[in-house]
Amino acid sequence: MAISLGLRSKVIALASFFLILPWLGYQYIVELENVLRQGQQQTLIGTTRAVATALHERPALFNGQASFLNSVEDGKDLYAYDLKIPITIDGKLDDWQSVYSKSFVYDNKHAIYQRKSNSAQQNPISFRQIVGTKGDYLYGYLQVEDKFPTFRVPGSRMLDKNDHLIIALSSPQNKLQRYIISVQKSGWFNAYLLADKQHAELPLQREKRIQGYWLQTEKGYNIEFRLPVEMLGNKLGFALHTTSIKATPGVVNNIENIIATSNTNDLQQLGTILVPSPEIDNILKGLSHTQSRLWVVDRHQRVLATAGDIHQAQGGWASNEDNHSEKNGWKGIENNFIKPLYSFFFNNPNSDFVDDLAGLTQLDSDFIHRALSGQSQSSWRLTSDHQAMILSAASPIFVGDKVMGMVVAEETTNGIRTLRNQALTKLFNVLITVIVIATLVLFIFTANIATRIRKLRDQAEQAIDEQGRISAALTPSTSKDEIGDLSRSLAEMVDRLGEYHRYLEKLPSRLSHELGTPVAVVRSSLENLAMQPQDEESKKYIERSQTGILRLNRILTNMSEATRLEQSLQSGENITLCLNELLNGCVQGYQMTYSEQTFIFNSASKNNININADPDFMVQCLDKLINNAVEFNTPPDAINIRLSCEQQIALIEVENSGPLLPVDMSDELLNSMVSVRAKNTPDKTHLGLGLFIAKMICDYHHGSININNNQDNSGVIVSLRFPLI
Repeated sequence: MAISLGLRSKVIALASFFLILPWLGYQYIVELENVLRQGQQQTLIGTTRAVATALHERPALFNGQASFLNSVEDGKDLYAYDLKIPITIDGKLDDWQSVYSKSFVYDNKHAIYQRKSNSAQQNPISFRQIVGTKGDYLYGYLQVEDKFPTFRVPGSRMLDKNDHLIIALSSPQNKLQRYIISVQKSGWFNAYLLADKQHAELPLQREKRIQGYWLQTEKGYNIEFRLPVEMLGNKLGFALHTTSIKATPGVVNNIENIIATSNTNDLQQLGTILVPSPEIDNILKGLSHTQSRLWVVDRHQRVLATAGDIHQAQGGWASNEDNHSEKNGWKGIENNFIKPLYSFFFNNPNSDFVDDLAGLTQLDSDFIHRALSGQSQSSWRLTSDHQAMILSAASPIFVGDKVMGMVVAEETTNGIRTLRNQALTKLFNVLITVIVIATLVLFIFTANIATRIRKLRDQAEQAIDEQGRISAALTPSTSKDEIGDLSRSLAEMVDRLGEYHRYLEKLPSRLSHELGTPVAVVRSSLENLAMQPQDEESKKYIERSQTGILRLNRILTNMSEATRLEQSLQSGENITLCLNELLNGCVQGYQMTYSEQTFIFNSASKNNININADPDFMVQCLDKLINNAVEFNTPPDAINIRLSCEQQIALIEVENSGPLLPVDMSDELLNSMVSVRAKNTPDKTHLGLGLFIAKMICDYHHGSININNNQDNSGVIVSLRFPLI
């Protein structure tokens, strides 16, 4: 099915190509975003290099074990977390909740001694441990699960025959120091210094700097303690000795389980402790204006210091635009309507994303491993909730020619995404405004052209009536463009056609007038000649001449009939006409005129059917139809004339049997000088004016005429419709 589009629709369709402009603008902004990301990547690498420069050749900032450790073992090598809130030594552990999830659980897998006994099997021992720093102190706790805790017997001089804790550490002089915590009941305690290979028997040297609280719980007991950082070297370990057997005189060792973070009896096997460097923290705080999150890690990827918040780390790309909404003006419209609309299509930055590296003590990733080779590296990663893209960069820290650590910086792309969205918003605002204005101007321009063309079309339709006659002149346009030229050309053409049509209208009457006298002379001469005595051959030629003159006279009469009828219609007088009576009388006359033909008249209504019409014109219209029906009807079939009424319309039908209408000739037969007769009889002349005259009479009475084949394709039916009074 073909789709017809007007000028307005075509202009709108063409204007849709303007939509490629926002797409091109979007592609340009995307390319610009990629360039900005590359710039951010290089800038962030430059930031890590600048921070690393401040840390080069400063071995004191790194723990000594970093130079000889081959690897870091979880559970053995400890990490002191930076505690954000003060710790109250009461054994309740409420103030450890912020780092509770980072604690490590030790159970039978970490046992360095276990006696096979029924009580040991019935009482599995485990503890949860974590250490952290706050100010000048190292804090720690052990949350022990022990069904049968055993305290030191009051008055006993032995400290190692009951549940007790061994704290082993290296001094700043790298010497092994071992301390024992053994209590008689829940409460405050101080540790005792253990000499090498000496039994824990009082009196021992009390270490007042190591303080803590032993609190019995439903599942066991909590041990919370603190000690000055200045006591601590770079190694630390804990060994929990438990028993379910009370101290018995004469028994050398009744300890059933020893679960330890590492071997507390050997300095070389003791686990390391990493305490973040305050000096590195101070250096990083001085670089906080970089708007990046910074990490300083040692060669084993353990975090030495950190600064900055990744949720606020947008680099130098954060927009300085004032985002305060205005309640009026263009800003108010943009903030209240346009930006919320764009938010459905733009990938807006989100600062509320999951920080996957929050609180980590060790950074382990491929690009950090590559940075250990001595080259700066960078990497992109998507957060686990897919809400933010994070750029990470790492640069090595050198002491001599050896990599002792690295600086890691992280930023989100939220700043660039914000700039991109702002650029897209401004670009789309401008492009949409231009497209709307351009489309509106084109639409108005096209509407003006379409209106002028439609006006010209209406004038052309009104200039020629249904019979093809010029009924009105075209008013030429005064415009100087192509449509104006077309209007003037059409007006001139209509004027010429009008003149030619008027000439054709007068031609029949002129021919009738000009040929009437010669025809009369010839006819009278033939009549006089026929009265003279003639032989048989001469009589035959005279009869042929008289027949030709008769046909010529009939042609002149038919040619002037349509013109006379049109003039008569202009002065016709309509009256209330009863079609029942008119058709009944006409049918009786037709039966007398065409005695050899049978006519059947049927009226579907017993009531009178009245129309407003001129009786003479109606009779003339019926005469033309009956004449055609008689000529085409196949004897002995009757000609049916029916009268009915439908929806305030009077319907007259004249049906005859005989040859069918040619294809697509129903409307063409109603035009002037159109006939479908195979040949004319010698005594009759047909110019195809009968149905044309009938159509003129129907149009005069505001009716219509249709000619079609009947339903059973046995003949032709002509239908006349007139409005009822």
